Amino acid sequence: MSRRRVVFGVSALLGVAALGWLLNALVGIDTNLLWFRAIGHESAYTRRFWTQALLFATFGSLMAATVAHTMIVVVRQRPEFNPDPTRQRWRYLYSRIERRLRKLLFVVIVTVLSVMAGSAAAGGWQTWLLWRNQVNVGRRDPQFHRDISYFLFTYPQHRMVLTLLFRIVGTAIVVLLVTAYAYGAIRIRGGGRRLTRAIQIHLSVLLGLYLLLKVFGYWLDRLGTATSSRGVVTGPSYTDINAVLPGKLALLVIAATCAALMFANVAAQSNKLMVGTIGAMAGSALVVGVALPRIVQQFWEKPSASVVEQKYIARNVAGTQQAFGLGPLTVSSLSGTPTASGSGLLAQVLRDAQIRLLDPNRVSPTFTVLQQQRSFYGFKSTLDVDHYMVNGQDQDVEIALRELNQSGLPKQSWTNQHLVYTHGYGVVAAPTDVAPGGEPQFITLPVTQPRIYYGQSSPSYSIVGGPSKEYDRPSTTGSGEVTTSHSGGGGVQICGWFHRVLYAWKLKSASILFSSEIHNGSELLYNRNPRSRVAAVAPWLTLDGDTYPVVVDGHVDWVVDGYTTSNNYPYSQQVNLRSATSTTLTKQGSSVIQPSTSINYMRNSVKAVVDAYTGAVTLYAWNQTADRDPVLATWEKAFPGLVKPQSAIPAALLPHLRYPTDLFNVQRTLLTSYHVTDPGQFYSGSDFWKIPNDPTVSGGTTTTATGSKVSTPAPPQPAAYFTMSPTGTAGSVYSLSSALVTLNKRNLAAFLSVDSQPGPGYGHFTLLELPSTSIVDAPAQIQNDIESTPAIAKALSLERTGSSKVVLGNLLAMPLDGQILYVEPIYTQSKGGSPFPILRHVAAVYGNGPVGFASTLTGALAQAFAGGATSSRG
Repeated sequence: MSRRRVVFGVSALLGVAALGWLLNALVGIDTNLLWFRAIGHESAYTRRFWTQALLFATFGSLMAATVAHTMIVVVRQRPEFNPDPTRQRWRYLYSRIERRLRKLLFVVIVTVLSVMAGSAAAGGWQTWLLWRNQVNVGRRDPQFHRDISYFLFTYPQHRMVLTLLFRIVGTAIVVLLVTAYAYGAIRIRGGGRRLTRAIQIHLSVLLGLYLLLKVFGYWLDRLGTATSSRGVVTGPSYTDINAVLPGKLALLVIAATCAALMFANVAAQSNKLMVGTIGAMAGSALVVGVALPRIVQQFWEKPSASVVEQKYIARNVAGTQQAFGLGPLTVSSLSGTPTASGSGLLAQVLRDAQIRLLDPNRVSPTFTVLQQQRSFYGFKSTLDVDHYMVNGQDQDVEIALRELNQSGLPKQSWTNQHLVYTHGYGVVAAPTDVAPGGEPQFITLPVTQPRIYYGQSSPSYSIVGGPSKEYDRPSTTGSGEVTTSHSGGGGVQICGWFHRVLYAWKLKSASILFSSEIHNGSELLYNRNPRSRVAAVAPWLTLDGDTYPVVVDGHVDWVVDGYTTSNNYPYSQQVNLRSATSTTLTKQGSSVIQPSTSINYMRNSVKAVVDAYTGAVTLYAWNQTADRDPVLATWEKAFPGLVKPQSAIPAALLPHLRYPTDLFNVQRTLLTSYHVTDPGQFYSGSDFWKIPNDPTVSGGTTTTATGSKVSTPAPPQPAAYFTMSPTGTAGSVYSLSSALVTLNKRNLAAFLSVDSQPGPGYGHFTLLELPSTSIVDAPAQIQNDIESTPAIAKALSLERTGSSKVVLGNLLAMPLDGQILYVEPIYTQSKGGSPFPILRHVAAVYGNGPVGFASTLTGALAQAFAGGATSSRG
């Protein structure tokens, strides 16, 4: 009776767990369908869902059939077996309860393993769709002479299917061995047969299938060397060509022979043949697959690597430039000698550059104190930089949305958090190069719909359209407030009880189910972060970490840059996406940290736009005429109509699109090495550069495994958006730029900028290299010179005492008449109350000239230019 209760209890628990999992899955599917239908992208979800369902059913069924057949064979062909209760205790206990639990165990094991296999297969839906909808690239790899589309689309699919089949066959082998041992069909000790005939036959078949899969695996391994990391750079190296490729071919033949021997063992039924075959395969893999390449690399490649690797380095340089779009690139040298005088330089830089005096990484508290209006409003910690027509001139501005910050609500309640305080209100902007009295000079942008229902700090969910009026803004005629009711659509109708039950479960809130504030017309707004909305609609995109707002025709949009990426482009260098995009902004949380994944192909092929009022998500193809992206073309076949053509971009939006930050960060990381195109010089690495550390922030410390503290350097300096002359001679362009330094990080090596203004020159890189005879300090040395200049050190020391502190702004670099100009705003900030930085000083350095230091930009520049570009700072 007690055993029956145990069986019943276990069955009940498993049943409840299965029911909970199933209900959760069904709620997720139904709510996802409702959400995608509400935003007009139902087909994007259903295509993905049915692809996942197909893969889940196919490989889940295959796993279920294989495991079930294996267990049935073992049970039906089990021998008479009476385990000894002392020497074989667990098998004895299993035999006592086996009859009662057999069906339950069978169902549980088959179900769990098939669900795991199906889930793993469903997770590869992107790989499947890329394979099914692939387009040709039109270029062939230099080693295997296949169209590159094979490596981008077909190879990953073959590898995925092979991995799943290995999992199924491998699982069946494990299940066979475990169940056969439990039923006495395998004996480790004692006399007689070690394996019963039925188990021996079944095991021989499974091992034969596994070895057949290895044959296909070795064939794929040969093609997988297209992205090998064995050599100096990514791609087939000397060792890969001369040892790995012939070795894999030999292993392929050996695996095919061993598979044939395993199938022959079905008739021979020889344990020695089985063990010998496995040993031969394992030994061959170690000798041919591991030892041989190491010997060739150690004794043939390394002693002559500078010569034998040149061919493969040249292939890698070409592949990397193609895969990451490192061009068009104009390379020139700075003369190092200005042609204009001090007054001429001053007039030129004020004409061609809009030098940022308001550091977007520093002045968010200033915007908050001066423009917050209510405690429950707030601004992004790092402001965004854009450019608008102001008084008839194209002006760089810092822009921020007054978003809702629910931590500042006057009263925390479910009604306030989800029904009343539902959105932010308003746009705040100020020119970047103007700071009268040290504070921003705010301007008014023409906004007719200032409500921010979808933003980076919007509530997790809000219910709008009900009887409760939403707080909108403070009244302009008194101390009261203005209310509103959202009418932009885009939400899920939850007036019915069924939908309320679904979302009460999904959002874990009983108030949704029982609140009397919800009635006909109520809509649920959720998944409100613009980046998250784009990720849900197009999960196949890698999204830029910096989402920025724009004002277009009176309403507010969010722009999210989308990348198509791959790690299978032949001969292109593998790059860690997180490492290449990490800067001060990611460390401070101002920009989203990218995943730590390896990529060797990247294109900014999609500009996604999210309406801040309606939440509508629109994807636009980008730059496909100048640089066709086969990965985007494949996704467009997979999801017809999801991505609109570039010609559909509204004319008012187009000027506000920009060259994205993370793509530039990856490209500048690569260009520190890939500006060198000669294979011999590339191998030596002596001409490589580095990205400078941010000199305006301090490093940190980390704790080692032994508990000791180790100092870490400051994060890389972020690139900067501002209008300037890319060559430093004439003409101004809205650019994204960065300084690059020598390997020792003491001297400036080059200045890199890219045209960020949509138009004929968009995406054109300008790389200005400093001549070896001209030594200009790197940003870290310039920062040290600024702070160690006696007059400046004295002024800053006084301001760092008492109730205030000094805040260092961005150290901007820009070319000017053959030399490099550095400019840094310096702020002071109170230590108490509601502190915010106020611009107090500007420091400027031109070439190797003296440090200019004044309360205004013009004053600091005049001092810097008066000393000349080549005079020593001492």
